[in-house]
Order: sequence, then C-alpha cells, then structure tokens
Amino acid sequence: MLGMITDGLNVLDCTLRDGGYYTGWDFSPGLVSDYIATINALPVRMVELGLAGKPESSGYFASMTTSKAEEVAADLLVKACVMIDAKDVLASELPIARAVARLTHGLLPGRITTIRVAAHYSKVAACRDICAELAQRGFRLFLNLMQIDAADAAAVEVCLKELERIDSLDVLYIADSFGSMKPARVQELIGRFASRLQSRVGFHGHDNRGYALINSVAAAMAGATWIDCTMSGMGRGAGNTASEQLLPVLARMDASAERTLLNHVRRHFDPLRERHGWGISAAYQFAGSNFIHPSYVQKLREDGALSDAKIIEVLSNLSVDQRSNFADENLSQLMAKVA
Repeated sequence: MLGMITDGLNVLDCTLRDGGYYTGWDFSPGLVSDYIATINALPVRMVELGLAGKPESSGYFASMTTSKAEEVAADLLVKACVMIDAKDVLASELPIARAVARLTHGLLPGRITTIRVAAHYSKVAACRDICAELAQRGFRLFLNLMQIDAADAAAVEVCLKELERIDSLDVLYIADSFGSMKPARVQELIGRFASRLQSRVGFHGHDNRGYALINSVAAAMAGATWIDCTMSGMGRGAGNTASEQLLPVLARMDASAERTLLNHVRRHFDPLRERHGWGISAAYQFAGSNFIHPSYVQKLREDGALSDAKIIEVLSNLSVDQRSNFADENLSQLMAKVA
C-alpha cells in the first residue's frame, strides 16, 4: 500500500509556528540553532519559521520578517515560509492591498519564499484578493483550509468552486483543525480536492484522536504531495503529526539521519513536552470527536488543576456556535456554571 505514495512527496516541518502555541512563539537560541542543523540533515522540503503580522508582544516567532529569518535561519538549506491569518486581513477596515501590506511589513521574497494563508473554509471567496496581492509581491501561495471536516457536502462544493477561481495558489492544504478526521474522511477530501484543483494538495494533521500519523499516510496515499509535521508532534492542543514518526515512514532517510532527529527530539522537545503536556488524552479525544476547538482543552489543562473528566463536563456545556470558535469569555462563563 505504501508503494502508492508518490516519489514527489514534500514534507513541511512547522514546529516553530505550531509549537509556538505552547511557548508563546519564543524558543531558545540553542534550540533554534540545533533545529536548523537537524533540519539540514533531514529529507524536509520546507520549514515554517512562524507567523507574520502579530504584535511583537506575541513572541519573536509570531512576527517574522525577512531580517529575522536571515538572523535565525541563515544556515537553513531548505526553503522557508511563514503563516498569516486571513481573518487579520479581513477584520481590517483598510482595503485588502493595504491590509496585506501592513500585515506583511518587513517580508520580502528571498529567505522566505512562501506565505501560507490560514482561512476558515467558509471564507475562501474573501481570500482570493489576499492571495492575488501576495502573489503579486512575489511569494508562493499555500492556503490552509481550516475546519473543513465540519463542512457538509454542499459547503465543500461551494468551497471547491471558490478555490477553482484562485489562480495564484500553489498548494491547497486540508487542515484537520479539530483533530476530528478518520483516514476515510481524509482520503475522501484529499481525493476530491486533488481531482478538481490545478494546485497541489497538502495535509496538516492534529492528534486529538491519535490519528495524526495514520491520517498523514492516508493523505499521501490519496494524492497529497505536501505533508506537515512537527518535532515530537509539538503543536496546538494535542499536537501534530510527529516529525520523528512521519519521516521514517514517508521519506527516504538513512539510519544516521534518523538518529540525528531522535537525539534532537530527546534533547530539546522531550523536556518541553514534559513541561507543557501536549499529546492525546480523553479530553482531547472528546473535543476531536465533537468538533470542539482544541484551544479550549489546552487552556483548561494549563495549570493541571482539572481532571479530564471535569474538562469533558465543561466542554459538554459549550453551545454549537461556541465549539468551533475559541474565546476566553466562553471559558469563564462555562467554569462559573460547573463550579
């Protein structure tokens, strides 16, 4: 079955972006230096250096610029990208071109070749001008389609039709935002999007239900040519597909490279995992099965005071509208109800 996976598969490591949800987008210089050296020894095609356009107070890797990329990734041998949030543009009162310019201030094509736009599946039409503006500035464009597993067949078709109108798109990513997908659903969506779009298709997995690795393999078998991973699976909520698990399965990697990767994870990311506690749990599985935003569980687990049983009780009181849209005020209201 693995023989069905294309030789043209590209692996994107997004540790410094998705892992930032636990560190406030700050990582020690030693970790970053070792990370770059490790990536250079691996069959990874691209690294996501962080977010762009967030306030400086959000963390170093939440407001990436070309000068920052040249500072921290001067020795990086593979291509680099950053992610912007479409809603940061769409919420602005400025015209799209000026809002994009403000959000990407300090970014020039070069060390950073690609910008990934994260957008809810219902906002694709509104993203067409964002993508066109970024392409005009000389960037390659990847679009991460968020929460698509919650879309019914009609909504998926609307989304596809809007995507067919974006001619500047290089890669369309199916993002398992809730960690809710099973392999059959992954293959259904990847196959449908790959058959309709001129762009290539990628997959970004989350591990709420423990399916991140198998879903990533399923995506590759269904025609995805870009797959995301992070060191030790570090990422929002339960985390992502782990680099050290994905690469030996989907990429050609010799024993020396695998040893380098495992040593890097052991040295830097095992201690971070011990401190921050990402990974599958009953609470994350409940959230994934019910299309609940993973940040709810992450916030409720922060100080270790609540059991998974209590967290599930809190989550059970979320309204349908609240489930997919995380907000601190929702948590405060819910905690008051179950106190």
